[in-house]
Amino acid sequence: MNPKKQKAKDRRRARKLADQAWQAANDNNFDLAEKIILRAVAAQEDNPVLWNDLGVLLGLRQKDDEAADSFRAALSLAPTYAEPYMHLAAQRFRQGAAHEAVALQTLAARYAPEKTEYLERLQAYQAVAGRQPAHAVLAHAVQARPNLEPAHDLDDTRSFDELATLDWHALGERLTRDGSVVIAEMIDASTCERIRGMFDDDARFAKTVSMDRPEFGHGVYRYFAAPLPGLVDRLRQAVYPHVARIANHWQELLGESGRFPTAWDDFREECERAGQATPTPILLKYGPGGFNALHRDLRGAVFFPIQMAVVLSAKMAAMEGATGHGAIDMVACGFQGGDFLFCDDPEGKSSRRQQLALGLGDAVLFCTRDRLVRVGSVFGLQPVRHGVTQITAGVRFVLGVPFHEYR
Repeated sequence: MNPKKQKAKDRRRARKLADQAWQAANDNNFDLAEKIILRAVAAQEDNPVLWNDLGVLLGLRQKDDEAADSFRAALSLAPTYAEPYMHLAAQRFRQGAAHEAVALQTLAARYAPEKTEYLERLQAYQAVAGRQPAHAVLAHAVQARPNLEPAHDLDDTRSFDELATLDWHALGERLTRDGSVVIAEMIDASTCERIRGMFDDDARFAKTVSMDRPEFGHGVYRYFAAPLPGLVDRLRQAVYPHVARIANHWQELLGESGRFPTAWDDFREECERAGQATPTPILLKYGPGGFNALHRDLRGAVFFPIQMAVVLSAKMAAMEGATGHGAIDMVACGFQGGDFLFCDDPEGKSSRRQQLALGLGDAVLFCTRDRLVRVGSVFGLQPVRHGVTQITAGVRFVLGVPFHEYR
């Protein structure tokens, strides 16, 4: 069966299972309903409506955390889908977080303005939260391109305009020559602290992987949910136009006709057309003994040839001489070991290998899959891998920023 027919078959099966799940729910057989809707989701994992249905049925079983994860999964597939925002708002309101409920319900009303009940809910939440009138919030919410930030990011105005002043030409030359380049102290300590502090906020993440396999690594990987936190989103958007110009220069050197859009929104839309709409930024945490095995990132039909990692913790060697409260904070987020590795694949006598000791706020740009190599008068591609050496003490946090999205 060809892929198109198989997809249509999966869609029909998923729809039939969803109908059966709701019939079971109507018969008050919620255990059976959950089992059936899980099968529906498995049959069509890219369907946001099914994820939303799963969240509703989990909520009926009082599995609030799992329900919230399902609603966020729906939004990662369809960021303008109003109903999951409404359900998340109701959940947060029941949990006593009225201000977050207002922000989430505002998004629901923004994306489904024809549903008067959404506005009525918003007014009720605002009455409890003591916020401004609903019509004022909604007037601001329906502006041209929505800012899909969670409630706790709405007042965060940190920008990264200063990154435009970096010598991107020199950085591009180094990246082209070596396959990686370090930008020392690209973000300041307070911004590192704010991003690092997101790690324990479950509401920000769509997926968490606790890795403990020698062939892959040892650490905790948390994939951000849509919408991305404002700091992370603005950082990626600030860097993208500069690395896009570098990537397009590579296309020229390789004699390739294709070019990457220089505007972030245009590239994101290109990913979406390929069915890749799941956010890729990731927050990683490595404790003592943690590491990331050498690997290549091969996921996604549309991929960007450069990615970025920003270290959010301080090297313990850099803490000498620190005293008082600052020293306590540094120790809490400091680490030893944990150098960034970048090498040719496979490694041989003449292959290149780099080991970079990065500290607080340092960023590294590196090739996603291949680096450029000159072969006579032309350029070719050398496969590369990257990873992180073992953490010998402390805790290392890092923000990983691929520029393409996942399916």
